[in-house]
Amino acid sequence: MDLLQSLPPGAFVPVHTLGRAGNRPRGRFLGNSKHAVPPFAVAITLAALLAGMVACGPDQSTAGGGHGDGDSLFPRLPRVTGHIDRVDVDSDNPRNFRALYLTDGDGRGWIFHSEGWVGVSTGHLKDHQIHGTPVTVWYEERSGAIQLARFVAD
Repeated sequence: MDLLQSLPPGAFVPVHTLGRAGNRPRGRFLGNSKHAVPPFAVAITLAALLAGMVACGPDQSTAGGGHGDGDSLFPRLPRVTGHIDRVDVDSDNPRNFRALYLTDGDGRGWIFHSEGWVGVSTGHLKDHQIHGTPVTVWYEERSGAIQLARFVAD
């Protein structure tokens, strides 16, 4: 009796455990269950993951990491570069943040708030937080500890 014929319907068997090539599942899908994944879906998923990994790479042709150039948009504003410690998302508009906590290269902590779109989404900022990649924030100085972020770039 063939190994595949002895399995219950929908059972998953890794291909490398099947032995001879004649015993491998046949068809256009990966796996041998009714919930198998078409190969083109795997290819599309892998392409999307790869695109996401290189989206913030240093080889971007646009200055500022591909999201614009804060120096040309806000040439007179101070800026700070550092790693994101926390992003508090604005509940009224998830594209904006209520607070962005940043630590610069000297170890100084910064807190920024936004009054609208700053060039990147909060999801993108969370990606930077998770991966530990730095961002640059152009800001307006305000009284107190919290500054107003005007633009954020990779």
